[in-house]
Amino acid sequence: MCKKLTNYNPNIQYCKYKFNYQNINITKMGIRYLNRFLLDKCSRKSIHKIHLKYLENKTIVIDTSIYLYKFVNENALLENMYLFISILKKYGIKPIFIFDGKPPIEKKELLIKRCIEKKNAEEKYMNLKSIISDMSINNMTEDEKKELMLELENLKRQFTRITDNDIVQVKQLMDAYGVVYYDAPTEADQLCAYLVNKEKAWGCISDDMDMFLYGCHYVIRNISLTNHTAMLYDTVSILEELEMSKKNFIEIMVLSGTDYNIKTNTSLLQTIKLYHEYNKYAIGCTKSELKPLEFYVWLIKNTSYIENFKKLLHTYQMFQINYEIDLEKWSNIEIQEKPVNMDAIKNIMSSEGFVFSNIRN
Repeated sequence: MCKKLTNYNPNIQYCKYKFNYQNINITKMGIRYLNRFLLDKCSRKSIHKIHLKYLENKTIVIDTSIYLYKFVNENALLENMYLFISILKKYGIKPIFIFDGKPPIEKKELLIKRCIEKKNAEEKYMNLKSIISDMSINNMTEDEKKELMLELENLKRQFTRITDNDIVQVKQLMDAYGVVYYDAPTEADQLCAYLVNKEKAWGCISDDMDMFLYGCHYVIRNISLTNHTAMLYDTVSILEELEMSKKNFIEIMVLSGTDYNIKTNTSLLQTIKLYHEYNKYAIGCTKSELKPLEFYVWLIKNTSYIENFKKLLHTYQMFQINYEIDLEKWSNIEIQEKPVNMDAIKNIMSSEGFVFSNIRN
């Protein structure tokens, strides 16, 4: 989508249009508006800012792909990954990085959608870059130059891709830094939640909202490498404040649309409204000593909200992991610390412009 530029001298050959990158819809991970809903409905008891020193001596699993994309977008993959690991180690946090494995077939539709969106963003980026190269930059004001450069930068972020070489380099850095990492059999968030639920780790660092659906007790979001802070979400406390069972929470979120069922006419707000209606019905049944219908069954009998019940149930099952079957080989895993190889770190980071010096007291 294009928007006409303003404040331009008509006598100068400027770019006549600019691309509005905000109108490029890049599909995000997880349930739309869930974070806003939780922040609105929950108190600081359930969601609050912490300093990373709060996590001292705790083992934390990390959904790595989120930070790979973030750091590549910032054109500082190894630099920021080194900084990330250094900060975690500074506060005595024991990180376990989990890399994505093969995505499930149910996510194929979403991956195709994201691929198309990336292509569209890349085309817009190249078009805008071509237009800029043809126009007289010198005749533009500083604000106009900054605006166009900002648009280019934001468009470029939309089609970021992680290469096999990126992953190899990051793993080499982790090996050198003595950091534990694993490749998940499928998506990383499932294994992250499993390791937390099996008490192999205390919590999980991830910005993927689907993490809540896997029953991960503590989810750590919005890590700041500048301020060394993060937002801590206590899922158990969240469910208590929402007065929802884990089952109903998952039902609501799945019905509202996840990575596995993106083509849905439902929304989180409308689903919540219907759940409150259902809850009144369920309370009435309990008072009358009657067994209430399940939420999905009640919706089918009283509304036309659910379009494809079979597909909905299949998506719901995606979040009901049979840990002893699906992730059995991880049940007895022993997480051992690895030695730090400072020479290897220096060798890897020297290509990023790092200079290490021996500091003596």
